Amino acid sequence: MNFEKIALFITIVCLSMMIGCNKVVDVQEPDTETVPDATITAIKTDYPDAAKFVFKTLLKDKLWKAKFISNASNFETQVSPTAIVAQVYRESSDVTLYKNLTDKLKVRGGSISGVQLADKATDNGARMKYLFNGKPFLLNYYILNDWHIIKLTAKAPTESFVVDTGDLPAAIQSFCQQKSISLANSTINLITDADGKKAYYIYPAAQLYPLIFSETGELLWIARNSDGSNVVNKTNSEVGTAELLAKVTEGYEDFTTPTNVAFESQFDGLKSVRYVLQKKSGVEGTRTFINELREVFVNATTGEIIYDQYSSYVFR
Repeated sequence: MNFEKIALFITIVCLSMMIGCNKVVDVQEPDTETVPDATITAIKTDYPDAAKFVFKTLLKDKLWKAKFISNASNFETQVSPTAIVAQVYRESSDVTLYKNLTDKLKVRGGSISGVQLADKATDNGARMKYLFNGKPFLLNYYILNDWHIIKLTAKAPTESFVVDTGDLPAAIQSFCQQKSISLANSTINLITDADGKKAYYIYPAAQLYPLIFSETGELLWIARNSDGSNVVNKTNSEVGTAELLAKVTEGYEDFTTPTNVAFESQFDGLKSVRYVLQKKSGVEGTRTFINELREVFVNATTGEIIYDQYSSYVFR
């Protein structure tokens, strides 16, 4: 199994709002947009007894976060005027499985809250808040073949949803046009982190790595050289600077398994760096084996960590 490639998969998801009475409420302020009745119909198609809806506008007239009650359970999803357009999550209070897993890992000792189970999912998917060393992380869990997979993403996204090309700021659309970056068939996510900072993650078709832009359209990270040369995989010590690597590895000094999938790119004066740290414990091929990875995208021009994800693979 190619763990480095699996670690690239980014599960980015949203957290919850309050539930109200037996009526539709748009909780976004100061926007007083009316939520179409069709959004309720779309939810009731799959959850006929759904009630006590609360909606928050994500994209005006296009997309809402919806929370509702069905069969005495609390649910959350995203809905358009005609359909549910994202995974539906159901609240749970059982943290046993996830706590047993984190207790085996580098990230042991944190506290779990806000568990939500992916409803009708085949991979036992779940998401929750994980407070570790005083910092909030989004913890995603799912099963892949014989593995329990845990991913921690910082800073914990509080909102994440797919947007269309036309919803991108003009500055980003213009940049992509000028640089011959096709947006056709791209997946575009607008993400708001725990500090309220928004960023656009653009995944062009058939590319492993995203282009990351700020809310205003500033390019923050890209795995591409402006001169057209290939981005070359190297060891962590061969990219960035010693100071930058020391910053990234602080607290992860025991991640000593060698990797050679780090890289850096130069694009119009912006240096983007990807570090990959790895730790293996137990005997490979046995039930005691655990593989842990940390992938970090850094804007090496400013020194800012743009994306930081920890992944673990534990035998079921």
